[in-house]
Amino acid sequence: MKKLKKIMSAMVCGALAGCMTLGLVACGGGKGSGEIDFWYSTSVPNGRIISEMIEAYNNGQGKEDGVKVTGDNRGQIGRTDFMVDPPNVVMLTDAEFKQFAVEDYYLDLTQFYEEMPGSYKEEEIPASFSRAFRIDKEDDANGKRMAGEGAAIQGIPFGANPMVLYYSKSVFENSGIKIVSCEEKNLATKYPGLQPHGYAEYTAENGAKPPVEGATASENLAGEQVYKIFNNLIPMNWEEYRYLSKCFTTSYNEESPTDYGSMMHHWFSMGWSVGGDCVGYDGEKYTFTALDDSDNYLVTAQDGVTVNGRHYAAGEVVRYEDKVQQSDIATMSGLHILPSQGTAMREFINFTVPREKTGGMVATGYGVSSGMNEAIDALYSAANRVAMASGTLGQTTTLEVSYKGQYDIMFPSQWREYKGGSVYYTGEETFANEYLKVIGKQYGGSVYTGELDKDAVSGVPFVGRQTGYATFYTLLIPENSDSENYEAAWKFIRWAASEEGQKIYMKTGNVPNQSVLALSDEFAALGGDRNFRAAAMAAQGAEIGDWAYFNNGAWVDKWAGNFNQALRLGYSTPEKFMQDFAGIANNDIGKVSIVMNGRW
Repeated sequence: MKKLKKIMSAMVCGALAGCMTLGLVACGGGKGSGEIDFWYSTSVPNGRIISEMIEAYNNGQGKEDGVKVTGDNRGQIGRTDFMVDPPNVVMLTDAEFKQFAVEDYYLDLTQFYEEMPGSYKEEEIPASFSRAFRIDKEDDANGKRMAGEGAAIQGIPFGANPMVLYYSKSVFENSGIKIVSCEEKNLATKYPGLQPHGYAEYTAENGAKPPVEGATASENLAGEQVYKIFNNLIPMNWEEYRYLSKCFTTSYNEESPTDYGSMMHHWFSMGWSVGGDCVGYDGEKYTFTALDDSDNYLVTAQDGVTVNGRHYAAGEVVRYEDKVQQSDIATMSGLHILPSQGTAMREFINFTVPREKTGGMVATGYGVSSGMNEAIDALYSAANRVAMASGTLGQTTTLEVSYKGQYDIMFPSQWREYKGGSVYYTGEETFANEYLKVIGKQYGGSVYTGELDKDAVSGVPFVGRQTGYATFYTLLIPENSDSENYEAAWKFIRWAASEEGQKIYMKTGNVPNQSVLALSDEFAALGGDRNFRAAAMAAQGAEIGDWAYFNNGAWVDKWAGNFNQALRLGYSTPEKFMQDFAGIANNDIGKVSIVMNGRW
């Protein structure tokens, strides 16, 4: 059996000094060539593309490597597959990865990468892609197993399916919204009349001309004549996202074509943008920080700032561990205060809590987002449920069948601060009385310009991280597979993860791991009239979801149900949620041995 062969090979190699290098492979007898099996799990259309990739390797680089690959779309790949006669190469998701990694089912690929990298190089992909599949083979002296930055390479990133925000083009356009696509860096030359906003309104009063050709004046929620501009290549800030959601919610706007403005099931883009998370590592242990009220910090010093011994560059957000370990962080220079994780989480919760108090809720929510997890179905259903819905890029397959040509893609929201703020109130400062400031109008005696706020000295803008979750895919070598083919398996993996292999893989619609490809016109063109550029940019800052932090997602399951139902629907309060579930969550994460180095 292969398992016995691997064990015997390791015993022989352990007795030979030279076999601790890549000679380990030669010791197995394969010498880097041979036929290998590759198991993957994907849809039928994407399976055809992976088959195309395998064929391209076999007819090209594979001939030079002396390796031939046989692919098998296996569906679910489980523990037994790794224990008994596993294939030479396996594709997994981030959610599956750690539960098998801690049981030592994967080969440590660090040495292969260092001595035989080929054309695959980690520095050419986002750090979050690679650290998702790094985890040491053994615990350290403190009984902790390091994952993330600096840990052993047990999987090679193979692409990502990122979180995006879908919107109805017809709903927007019929409401007088002009849609443009322009990256922030190109705004001054391509659209000099626009400011860097995801959604903004410009005054149309007193003969004001439109800020961009094709924009027409219409009435906003406050009854003013404005030009409404939506830029699908710049994230909306929190205020813009909730205002636009308000515009498309019938309880605030009787003429709204949809019941609710938005549907977003995951809080990640809000919490992570300001540096928060549902867990925080204090240097010794993890704590459940879903509603942590401590400030977060953006680095604004031009030369960066060192916090708790870690140097941060300008524009980076300080990690939880460093901010809690640096006792004087509140008085340090070169830092700008960002909202807490608790503030971000309450903002997210407010979207779905009904306007009217229900079930003991002590505060009135916004009521602008569907509280049910309807996913993208809510976007195209006959009932016209929502104008915007978050999902993953892979869900374009469903939308192409049910809503083709009527939707598009943009980023999830981001923390962004504008000079003079983003909103104003008519009367009491409640959400019902809140409106978006109109660029070109006066507020408090000053004309609102809509400019990004920034540090007066360094010029660093006050923006958080542009982020959201993604499903990441990896290629790995089962340790119980035939050791004679370790090197042959590695040769295929390094090619599949390189630019050449990823050019084919990206036809699946998943974002390739190579940033140069992801951000290329070639990948953008694969989307046709869909904004794949925004999806590719979203993937560059994406992270694994909380279900993939530790061995499995069971620790999340114990509190996520109450969070997504009782709390988000207004039948509980944030305080009661923490009272009921913080202890349970802390007990679970207190047992984990994994430390996610590189996460905030």
